[in-house]
Amino acid sequence: MKLLRLYIRNCGVFKYTLIDFTRNSQHQNMLCLAGVNGSGKTTIMELIFNIFNFMNPNLSLQTISFDRLKPNILTRTDFAQLDISVDGKILSLVLGDSSKIQTDVQHPELQAFIIENEIKTMISRFENTVVKTPEDEDQPAVINIKVSGIRESERFSDRHIEKRNTDIFNSLLNSIDKSFYDENTAQNEDGRLPFIYFFNAHDREIIDIHYASIPKDKPLYQITHRYHPQKDDLKKKLVYYCFAYPDKFENFKEWVNKHIFIGKYLDKIDRPNFNVVIKTTDDREHGLELLSSGEESLLIIAAQLYLRASENSVFLIDEVDQSLHPEFQEKLINLLFQLQKDKGCQIIVSSHSEIVWDFFKERGLIDLTGMVL
Repeated sequence: MKLLRLYIRNCGVFKYTLIDFTRNSQHQNMLCLAGVNGSGKTTIMELIFNIFNFMNPNLSLQTISFDRLKPNILTRTDFAQLDISVDGKILSLVLGDSSKIQTDVQHPELQAFIIENEIKTMISRFENTVVKTPEDEDQPAVINIKVSGIRESERFSDRHIEKRNTDIFNSLLNSIDKSFYDENTAQNEDGRLPFIYFFNAHDREIIDIHYASIPKDKPLYQITHRYHPQKDDLKKKLVYYCFAYPDKFENFKEWVNKHIFIGKYLDKIDRPNFNVVIKTTDDREHGLELLSSGEESLLIIAAQLYLRASENSVFLIDEVDQSLHPEFQEKLINLLFQLQKDKGCQIIVSSHSEIVWDFFKERGLIDLTGMVL
């Protein structure tokens, strides 16, 4: 599974825009969205992430990302179409008026559509009545807010979804549907299910969480996942792997010490205290939470890809150079290219850094600065 194209109409700086992730009609595995602030890099990633969720058979208001500071990206978009290549066929996920869809001219019989035309109105209504209720003396009672939320959720579940030719993807869609009802299906357990993983620009940190017992870390399958410092706590993952899968943990430790750190290394798990021990070359010890912000960002991205990536996964990394020294920028990009080669996933990053841009020249650089919008 690979992303092919994103058509955008009237969203932020984009008026009538095609973002093409292919080259010579073939998908590209490594791409970089380059541009100055305000050129639309984050907008593209947010659109991809939210539209990808249209494959979710249990898509609900509870599984949509809401921000109290600004409306959901889907409500700020007139039309968008994300084309995804799956086993030589195209699955097009469409937001908005179906009369604007883009059809593959050469092989229309190999293209299917999932069209969400009512979802924008329903998300907007939910935001206006429930998510952003004013916090003042005129605010309705909490019980009324809950009732409003239940009512809007019922409306959302009854929305009309148009599907065209989706029988060519019956096997894929049935597998996704079944996995949502199987509590034993872990995220990327066998690599066959599609998913997209999004790293925000400013949430790549490790929190000092203390555990009193062995934490279990077997995340259930999700089509879309956004990195969260608490839900995706790296300490929890490593402690759990050490106890449950010691061979996998040793392999991961060896890989991390070879590719990630400079002047220090992942030493062991302090089993009695359920803690991760980092040791410096001069024998000082500290926990994960005392890594620098650049080391945290590098380790989080690399670890999640190493442990989760497959041929059916897409990773979005916004501002990949965030908090990274030039030496670490080069280290991370080299590592991403190697991980992509080893895992077969698709990786799309955004960056302001010319160091990062240079890695993608002639092989996946999409320059948004000065693009005719």
